[in-house]
Amino acid sequence: MKQFLEGNSVKKIGKIDMWFETGTEGVCWVFYEKGKRGWSAFNQIEKGDRLKVYDENGKVVFDGIIKPDSKIGWQAYLRNPGHGQPVALGFRIHWTQKGWKPDDWARLFIRKKGEKLLRAELTKCKNK
Repeated sequence: MKQFLEGNSVKKIGKIDMWFETGTEGVCWVFYEKGKRGWSAFNQIEKGDRLKVYDENGKVVFDGIIKPDSKIGWQAYLRNPGHGQPVALGFRIHWTQKGWKPDDWARLFIRKKGEKLLRAELTKCKNK
């Protein structure tokens, strides 16, 4: 069983976002730590991490351990039958949180024009 960093580790406070670049082959779910800049603020959200997300009004909309589901929302590639990956809100993604619909999970990270990124807390899992 994986354990969470406690004691000498501090829960990270920041905001969640979507991120992709050439070579990622789809959108990644990420966390930017408050008070840091550039790559030092960047944290990819991974299996076993604890994530707590607040909506625009401060209500908790997710609080739990990350359990990726890479099957839900799966769609075949148009020109490569038998191969594909999950899709949410029109983007190729890597995974959806288990128990969530792909578009609902992605909506936490993919904000509409004018919407602010959602506030979150992240505790990384050790023993990955």
